[in-house]
Amino acid sequence: MNGIEILSLFIAPVILLLTFLYLRIRLNVESFKLLLMAILFGLISVILVYGAQLLAEVLDLNELRNIKRTAFYTFVIIGFSSEFGKFLFLRYYFLPLKGFRGPLDGIIYSVIISLGFVTGSIFLLGYNIIGANVDTLYLFLYPFFSIISGIIMGFFVGLGKSRKNRFVDSMTGLGATVFFHGLYNFCFCTDDKRLLIIFSIGSVIIAVLLAIKGVNTKIEEEITQDNL
Repeated sequence: MNGIEILSLFIAPVILLLTFLYLRIRLNVESFKLLLMAILFGLISVILVYGAQLLAEVLDLNELRNIKRTAFYTFVIIGFSSEFGKFLFLRYYFLPLKGFRGPLDGIIYSVIISLGFVTGSIFLLGYNIIGANVDTLYLFLYPFFSIISGIIMGFFVGLGKSRKNRFVDSMTGLGATVFFHGLYNFCFCTDDKRLLIIFSIGSVIIAVLLAIKGVNTKIEEEITQDNL
C-alpha cells in the first residue's frame, strides 16, 4: 500500500470520532450509550458483506464478464449485503426505543451505524481481505457515501415511527440505500467516472434535502408539544 492508500484508511475513523464527540456533547448519557451500541452494530454488520463476498467467490459471481453480472454483483452481492445488516439493527433495535421519535433520530443512529460499518469494511477493503485492487478514490469517497446512505435510510425508517405504514417506510429506506450503494459500486466496477459524478451530485442533493426535512420535522414536533 502506498501513502495515499494508507491515509484513506483513516478518513472513516476520524469522521466517526468527530461525529461521536459532537453528539456526545449535545446528547445525554443514555443516548451516549446508544451511540456506542450503534458503532458496535455497524462493525458487526461487516460480517454480512464479508460472508456475501466469500459466497460470491465460491459461486464465481465476482467474475464480472458482462454488464448483467456486474449489475448483479454490485446491487445484490455488495449493495444488499452491505445495507441489510445496518437496516436490521436500525429497524429492530433502535426504532422501537421509546426515545426514538422520528426521522432526525433515525438519521443520527443510521449515520453512526454506517460510519461504524465503513470503518470496519474499509480496512478489509484496503488490505484486500474482501475484494481486490480497490481504487484509491473508492476508499476516499466511501466514508462520505456511507454518511449519505445513512441519512437516506435513517430518514425513511424514522419516518415510520409516527406513521401507520411503517413497513412501507422501512422498505423504502432499505430499497433506496441498496440501490444507491449498488450504483456507487457499479460506477467503479465499470470505471464510469461521468456516471460517478452525476450520481455523487444527485445523492448529495437528496441527502441534504432529507436531512433538512428531518430537522424541520423535529422542530415542528417540539413546537406542537409546547402548544399542547
